[in-house]
Order: sequence, then C-alpha cells, then structure tokens
Amino acid sequence: MTRARISIAISLVTTAAFLALALRKVDFGALIPWVMRMDWRWIPLLIALGLWDLAMRAVRWRLLLAPLAKASVAELFGLEAMGLAVNNILFFRLGEFARTALAGRRLQLPFMSVFSTVIVERFLDVASLATLFSLAAWFLPGFLPAAARRVALWLPWGLWGGLAAFVLLRDAFGPRGAVSGRLSSWPRVRTVVVELSAGALALRGRLAAGIIACGFLLWSSDALIYWVSARALGLDMIDFPRAVLVLSWAGAGAALPAVPGAFGTFEAMVKDIAVRCGASPTQAFGYAFVTHMAGYLMVTALGLFFLFKAEVAIADFLSMKRE
Repeated sequence: MTRARISIAISLVTTAAFLALALRKVDFGALIPWVMRMDWRWIPLLIALGLWDLAMRAVRWRLLLAPLAKASVAELFGLEAMGLAVNNILFFRLGEFARTALAGRRLQLPFMSVFSTVIVERFLDVASLATLFSLAAWFLPGFLPAAARRVALWLPWGLWGGLAAFVLLRDAFGPRGAVSGRLSSWPRVRTVVVELSAGALALRGRLAAGIIACGFLLWSSDALIYWVSARALGLDMIDFPRAVLVLSWAGAGAALPAVPGAFGTFEAMVKDIAVRCGASPTQAFGYAFVTHMAGYLMVTALGLFFLFKAEVAIADFLSMKRE
C-alpha cells in the first residue's frame, strides 16, 4: 500500500471515529426543527465576515510577498479562495501547493520562494490564534482546567519567541549566510534553504506590524463568525470569549487527519466545547454543522468560481501529489 493510500485510510478512520463522537446523544427528531428556527437575518453578516477573512488573508499575503514581487490584493484574494476550495475538495491539503504554484507562475517567482511565505502564514495563524485563545482563557478563569490554562497563557510567548528567532537568524540561511555557505556542496539543498528563508524577509522591516495585525484581524473576524452563528441559533451562552475558545477547538479539529473539509473532526470538537458552554448535545451538533457549512459552502463556491475564471481544473492538482 502506498503512502498516499495509507494517509487516506487514516483520514477515513479518524473521520469515522470523530463523526461517531459528534453524533453521540444527538436527538435527530429535534435537530432539524431547532435549526430551522434560526434567525436568518444573521446570514448576510456571516457572509460578510467570511469575505473579510479572505480579504485580510490576501492583504497579509501581499505584505509577505512585497520584498519578492508586487501583487494586487484582488489577485491574491482569488488565489486564497482557490487554495481553500482545493483543500475542501481534495486530500493531502493540496490547496496550499495549488495557490503557491499559481502565484509563482503569475508573479514569476520560484515555487519555494512563494511557498516560504505560505509557511510563514501558517505559523502566524497558529501564533495569532494561540494569543487570542490565551486572552479568552484569561477572561474565563474557571472555564479551563488549571493545567490547560497555564499552557494557554504561556504558549503564545513560545510561538512569538520562536518566530522572532527565525526572523533574526534569517540572514544565516540567506544567499550569503553561514548555514547556506556550508551547504555549497549540495547545491540543490542550498537552493531550497535560501528560497525558504525568503518568507521571513517582510518580517524584518516596517511591514511586520501590518502582517501581524492582519493575522489578528482575520482570526478575530473568524471568532465573530462563531459568535454570530450562536446568536442566530439562540445560543446566548456563547459570548465572544467563548466563541474564541470554540474557534480554537475547531482549529484543532481541522488540523487532524480527516476527509477534505474536516468533516467529522470539526463537528466533534465544536460540539464538545459548545456542550461545555451549556448547550445540549443536539444544539451543540446543530451549531457545529451550521457554522461549518456556512463557511465551507461559501469559500468552496467562491474558490471554484475563481478556478473556473482562471481556466484551471481541479484534476490539474492531482498530479502534484503523484509528482
């Protein structure tokens, strides 16, 4: 069995296990009527927040790419949507490679140079979300166990410290750096190392504050999505700090191996934290499903639209995994 098939098998098993947890104690007879009673007037705000998230991702990516090439926010907005759509449809999270390849082609940049900015993006996402999680844990001192709260309070310091060290040591991995110099006997490895270090260039100057601010803005808007969904469904016990915790649990679920779109893992994690907030298992599952589908359908449809507009087929990205 190939590694790809093993990975898919693990994802299917994980999805099945978490889906079983998500469906546990759910009253399906009461679920649909309860969901249908939601206040649909909140839907436009959910859509607007989803678009704002994509816009902030595009602005941040433009700033990260600024030392390498000039790109418009509109163009990067489309590429971000394409990448998320591919992630939602195909295994192996090929969306990150898809948007990297498309951006490299349009901006005439090496693949690894663009991919280095994507790696920095992901690290910034983790650090920003961990910081918001820490603040929420501080506002809700009795909600988390003491050990989990201590981890939540100290984790951001480690992440931001690691990022600062990476930025400060970036020169060592650059074209004339000590590390890249020692790799001269392995030119291909040296090229990869040098190109990967390009992702840290924008964090060395005045663009750093804007890049970090965009991360907090997009994750704060994502927390608002969970808060708005709770309001639409009448779950008033989920205030904004608790919405941040729900978002963090959802992010952890999305990081687990699962089918494209993180179905099953997302629902189980969001249901778990929503029940802790005071929702019933049926309400918590409905809340998880509605929030998940609101984001999934909009981003996937938007990404497919941009893929169609760019005359790019989903099948084109399957060759990336084979290669």
